[in-house]
Amino acid sequence: MDSRALTELMLASEPIREWANGILQQELARKADREWCLAALGGADRLAWFRKDFPRHEGLFGHYLIASFLGITPVTLSRLRGAERVTAID
Repeated sequence: MDSRALTELMLASEPIREWANGILQQELARKADREWCLAALGGADRLAWFRKDFPRHEGLFGHYLIASFLGITPVTLSRLRGAERVTAID
C-alpha cells in the first residue's frame, strides 16, 4: 500500500490510526529485543533466542543469513550447531 494513502487513511480514521500504531509498537518492541540480544548475549544464547522467537525460520533461511541476523559469522554458527550435536550424542 502506498504510504501516502495509508497516512491519509490514518488521519481520517481513528480505528485505522490505532491499528497502524499497534503495528508500529510491535515492530519497535521486536527491534529492541533483537538489539538487546546482540548487545547482551553470547553466540549460543543468541542462537537459543532466535530459535525461541523464530522457531520455523532456521529451516527456511540459509545459515549465512541467520548468522548475519545474529551478528555472528557463519563459521561460528556452524560450530555452535556442531557443538549441540556432540552434546546431544553424549
